[in-house]
Amino acid sequence: MPRSSVALTAEPLSGDAVVAAAGRVWTAKAGPGAEPLEARVLDEGAVLQIVAGGEVVLSVLRPRLLPRLDEVERLLPGTKAPEGTQWWTDAYTPWRPEGAVGVAVLDAAAEASRGIAVHQGLAPTRNAR
Repeated sequence: MPRSSVALTAEPLSGDAVVAAAGRVWTAKAGPGAEPLEARVLDEGAVLQIVAGGEVVLSVLRPRLLPRLDEVERLLPGTKAPEGTQWWTDAYTPWRPEGAVGVAVLDAAAEASRGIAVHQGLAPTRNAR
């Protein structure tokens, strides 16, 4: 079973934002000469996967508009959504060590989309803006 994560953002978390974040994170972690990441689109765009070395490190589902901000508190107790949050995006990373790359990619993509990522089993690393 994978680690469940959620990105809470002011704008929809786009595939382009995830791929750009993946490139930045991968270059920083693996170095410029590393084997490139692969981005896979599944189920007619319902899921975007980031693959490193043949292993899926992140799966991101389509963003959903939040009906109300109190849903964040109800579904993610103790999480303070950043000001302007309107979008909820589910994502999954492996619990194995390579999942750390996926977590870092989702964090970077959420931050670039004016938001935060909340990861199951990990303490939040950023404060809501």
